[in-house]
Formats: sequence, C-alpha cells, structure tokens
Amino acid sequence: MNALNPCGRPLCRPSPMPDEWSETYLFRLARANGIYRPRLSDIDRIRPTLATTSSTKPDGYPVWSEATLPRWSVVTRANSIRYCPQCMAESRYIRSCWRLTHLEVCTIHAIRLKDDLAEPVMTRGYRQPDKHFITEVTNEQLWAGALCPMPGERRHIERLWSGLEQLLIDGKAPEATEQLTCILFLEVLLDAIATVPDELGYHSVGIPRSTQIAELVERHQFLLTPNLGGIRNFLDQITGASNRNAVLARLRRMLIDEGRRQTCLSRLPIARLRRELLMNIRGDRTMPTCGPLHPSHNIPCGYVSLEEAASLIGCPVRLLKHLIHNDNRHGARIVLHGMRRYTYLPPWTVEACRRWYASLVTPRQLLNELHIERRGYAALLSTDLLRPISVDTSTFFRRADFTDLCRRLEDVSRPFPVEYAHLHPLFGEWMSWSNGIKAASLEVVRDAFSGKLPIFRTLDGLGLSAYFVDQSAVERLRQLKRRELARYRQRECSPNQLSLLAE
Repeated sequence: MNALNPCGRPLCRPSPMPDEWSETYLFRLARANGIYRPRLSDIDRIRPTLATTSSTKPDGYPVWSEATLPRWSVVTRANSIRYCPQCMAESRYIRSCWRLTHLEVCTIHAIRLKDDLAEPVMTRGYRQPDKHFITEVTNEQLWAGALCPMPGERRHIERLWSGLEQLLIDGKAPEATEQLTCILFLEVLLDAIATVPDELGYHSVGIPRSTQIAELVERHQFLLTPNLGGIRNFLDQITGASNRNAVLARLRRMLIDEGRRQTCLSRLPIARLRRELLMNIRGDRTMPTCGPLHPSHNIPCGYVSLEEAASLIGCPVRLLKHLIHNDNRHGARIVLHGMRRYTYLPPWTVEACRRWYASLVTPRQLLNELHIERRGYAALLSTDLLRPISVDTSTFFRRADFTDLCRRLEDVSRPFPVEYAHLHPLFGEWMSWSNGIKAASLEVVRDAFSGKLPIFRTLDGLGLSAYFVDQSAVERLRQLKRRELARYRQRECSPNQLSLLAE
C-alpha cells in the first residue's frame, strides 16, 4: 500500500547515507513507504517535501553545497548507474560521486567502477538482460566482471581523487566542492594534452580514458595537487609547443563556456591562469611551430615566431599578420630560409598586442556579457552607444566602452520597487522596430540612458537584463509615434511638385 499522507509527505523517512545519490535515495524512500515499483511521478512528488532533497532537480545531477557542476562532468539519471562492487556489497546504496564521469575507479577499494546496475523506470535500457536492478542484484552479480586498475592508473587516481571521496563520506561538502573544482580543472587540461598526437603523430585508440591519462601523467612526470597552487605548478610543468597550445585553446574555450553558463569552475581565476601561462615562456625556445623546415637555429635571441605569438596572445594568426603589416613600430625580424620567410616578434610587441586584444570583445562575447538579445544589440548600435571597430575582416568592441555604458546606467538607475508588475525590460517587447517608427524607439532609448526616463535595477539581474523601465517610457514612445505619424501624414498631403502653369 501507499503510505504517503494526504499532503504528500512520506510517513517513513529513513536517513540518507553518506554521499548517497538523491535519486536512488528517493526511490529507496518510496519503497520504504509501500510503493513497490515507484515511478518518476512519485519521485517528483516526494522530492520537494523533504529538506534533504528539496534543492535537487529531476535531471539527477549531484548537488554539493549548491555548486553548479559543468554538464560534461556528470551524467544524468537516465544513464547507467556505476558502482564499486565492494562498496555496494557492504552498504547497498549508490553514491553521488559515482555520477562524476571522470571518476572511473573507487579510491577506497581500488576497483574499477562497473555500469550494469539500473533503477526501474529511471535508467535508460533497464529492461536489457545485462542490467541488474539495485534491489534485486546479488553479490555474485556485483562481482561478476570486476576489474582492478593498472598500478600507474591506481597511483594517479588515488593521488587526485582519494581526498575528495573521503571528504564526501565525512560529510564535508564545502571542502569537497572546492577540491572537486580543482580536480575537474586539472582533468580538463589533461584531456587537452591527451588529444595531442605522440612523437610519431599517432593518437591512442581503444584505450580507456583513465589509463590513457595515467600513462600521460607518468610519461611527463606531472605532479598534480587538487588546489590552486597545484594548478599553477601543473601549468609550469607543461613544455612543448603542441601541449602548451592545446592547453591555451582549452582555457580559452573554458572562458567562453563560463561566460555563457557559470559553473563551479568560475570560482577559479581562469583568465589570470591563462595570462600567466601565456607569458611564462621561461626562456624555452624549443617551440618550433612551422614544421620540420622551421629554421630554429636562426631564431633571433629573445624573439618568438608569429604562430607562437598568436598562441600567446590568443588571437588568429591572420589578425596578427594584419596588425604587423599595418604597424611599422612592431620591431619584427624577418628570417629567410630558402624560398620561405619567417616572422619573429620581440616580447614587448607580443605583450603590447596581448594587452590590446584583451581590451576588445567580439559581438558574441558582447551579447553574452551584457546579457542582451539582438533587439538590444541593434538599439545600442543605432544610437551610437556602442561603436564597433573593424580590424581586417573582424568586428570588435572596446571593453571600456560597454563598461562605461553599464556605469552610466548604474548612475541613473533607481532601486527596484516592491510592486514591479508595471515594469518592462529595457529592451523588451514594448519597443517597436517597424519602418517609420524605429526612430521613436531609439529616441526613448537615448532618453533612458541620459536619465530623462526612470530606470530601475534588480540586484539579482545580470548585465543590461537587470534594468527595467516603467509606464512613462511606454507613454513617451506612444507620444513620439503620434508625432511621427502626424509628420508622415503632413508629407503625404503636401504637393509633391510645383505647378508649371502660370497664373
């Protein structure tokens, strides 16, 4: 029978185990209340009634200290349930840390995680014959096919993940979240280096990821510590042009992803770490980037190649070539090698270009950082509040310009009122962009930014999406529309051509 009370809160409420996954805990709780085969609707009905599960979401992502994990680092509840056979045989519950995609070995028992468990209704493919239900699996089925990692793989996993698992079991969620952030950051950079071909130009195929990463760490003798100091130490250990370029590219991709959706990785100074790696050449001149014909013996002392400079700056090589071609003060050196010409730049030129490129943003970055859509972007361009810069075939905006734009709105804005039903987003649907009336909408935008119309700001909003206008802006727009319409009718009624007939 169903032992849920009329308000939906379960009568029997067993305590969750250390680091127990919220989804399988809800199924266990539903069975304790008489629901033999719980469905997803039962789980979603119970979820908000308990303090331990009210903050979880139906996607099944683990939750530690309300930290948002990157989507690539965890699997949803529809995926197979991984587990350590020894842990399951001892305690019979699923741990949240087993949902982390990069944790492939249990550091407590040094056993590779298996993935043949399923929860009825929740797990995709739970009816397959090779799947075992959590409530029905036997010890023999738990241990069938269990594997131990290789010694190098075990050392790497224990060095990087053992502290996290112990913190989670001890219930120290804040400390575990801080360490998990550093672990995921290091794993991302190791993945980037693993994509680089070996000395013979081959990629590793058919090797488990954990084994490949462990071999990579052993080969390069990386010292990994899951904290901010350990991350900086790891970046100092990266040598070679291909590995460094792969890490720089991954850090740049990470900055873009965090700008779109902030996760726990945003707690780390990603931009600062990338900048430190960019300028940390440390006298290493064994970084040819022009292939086997690269004249490394003719490299001017202290100079870097054009391709390496573009990697250090973070810009395309074509853009850097355009800058060098249009500036005679760059101090570049040209080295001839047969029919080829190689360009080398001094460090001060690379630093100057890096500072200039860091002061610009692309249109896509502008939309993400200001949190506006195409409507607001077009309004800012049409009113000259933002002025684009064309470099070669690319368009940029000065970061200082939209910083001043936000500061101007901050100066003229007012606190968000308690009654906000009459307010509208600054670039909302109340604006009109049809031909003939677009000028009226742009005039209202100018009035708002100049402080002639009241603007209200929310504390929890991001960018320009935090600013709103009241009904006075709508009335101002209507007034301007009527004025434009009157002018249009007057032009239509006026004679278009003078009469040629003499009076």
